[in-house]
Amino acid sequence: MTHQSGTVLFALAGKADADNIAPVIWSLARGGNPVVLYIVDEAVYHEMQSAWWRSECPHVEIHRVRIAGTSKIRKRLHQLRWSRWVVRRVLRQSDVRLVVMEWGEGVANRQVSRWRRSTQWLATDFVLQLQLAAQRTGTPTVALPHGHSTKTTMIRSQHVQAVMDGNAGKLPFADRDSHAAYVFGSAYHRDVIVGHSTMSGKNTQVWGSARFNDEWVPRLYAATAAADLAPLRATQQRRVLLFVPKWHNLVNRSGTLQLITALGACEQIQLVVRGHLRAGDATLTPQELAMLEGADNIILVGDHVSSPSLIKACDVLVDVDSSIAFDALLLGKPYVRPRYLQDASVRTIWDTLGGAHQTDSLADTVALLAKEILLPAPRDAQFEQVVFGGAGVEVLQRYRDGLLAIAASE
Repeated sequence: MTHQSGTVLFALAGKADADNIAPVIWSLARGGNPVVLYIVDEAVYHEMQSAWWRSECPHVEIHRVRIAGTSKIRKRLHQLRWSRWVVRRVLRQSDVRLVVMEWGEGVANRQVSRWRRSTQWLATDFVLQLQLAAQRTGTPTVALPHGHSTKTTMIRSQHVQAVMDGNAGKLPFADRDSHAAYVFGSAYHRDVIVGHSTMSGKNTQVWGSARFNDEWVPRLYAATAAADLAPLRATQQRRVLLFVPKWHNLVNRSGTLQLITALGACEQIQLVVRGHLRAGDATLTPQELAMLEGADNIILVGDHVSSPSLIKACDVLVDVDSSIAFDALLLGKPYVRPRYLQDASVRTIWDTLGGAHQTDSLADTVALLAKEILLPAPRDAQFEQVVFGGAGVEVLQRYRDGLLAIAASE
């Protein structure tokens, strides 16, 4: 695809999708393909302006989508700036041949009132407006993953179960069929979602993990400075990073806090505790924070410190089910998964292919992390192929070629 054959537009809403989709943008843009970004989140907008890969992709255009407001009325007024006429003009003027966004609702089979359709011409969610404008102009859309699943089964949280119960036992994802491609990082995740939803599966693609692979991760960490943390004391032999899990993923909250407290009392380690990117799913109450802040060996880190900078500064990662564990694996650092903290109904790729030290009690977890020597857990020879889609250079080429093929076919 050359400059004469059109532009690929990426719509980024928040940190999670920006983190996972940035490698795809880099892969496209460094080859000379015209790329334009429209970013809703202000912090992500500024981060993208100074991202390490920008020097390799100087012609990427970045635009801020201002839609925030302190009230519903103010938000609507901001959305007027991105009416259907404005968005369609953007697609035409930039010669956009493909629109890329993160997973989410599509526009297939939409049944809304005539009044609702009329008002949406003027004001609605930017990503929805973009999809509606692309549909009207015949511009294909592609949905890319905003994470990489470790689960090989459906997590039936209360919310998920309630939604499925109200929809004949399926997740109502038929609207995703509107995309030219709905991309998954792994076949096992595709099978779980398609098998438990109303998606037809006809537009699903498996391209591997753009974010977690041996091409992107080394580059990302080479450009990342280690977080500035307190030095280890004489009795501490390693720094352990623990990510607060997403509670709704059937995680034992009280058991997790007991583990954090126990590790904080362990003289052999320094414990660094970090929340998840989707902070609302992994928050600690003021009472829980107060309890942890009193421990000498615990360092609490907020959202302003990046996950890669913390992993680079630490020796071991402890996590229940976040894909950030793949970073530790690719960097050759031990990963410990206290599986006893998650409901036994949840099965993961760690159960099938190894790669994690999985512990079954608080005592076992503390003892493992206090060992004098702790090496990475062994994993199956097929781990990289099954989980990441193979070598990173091939995965990113797959994303690039797949997107350009869709753009060229329309």
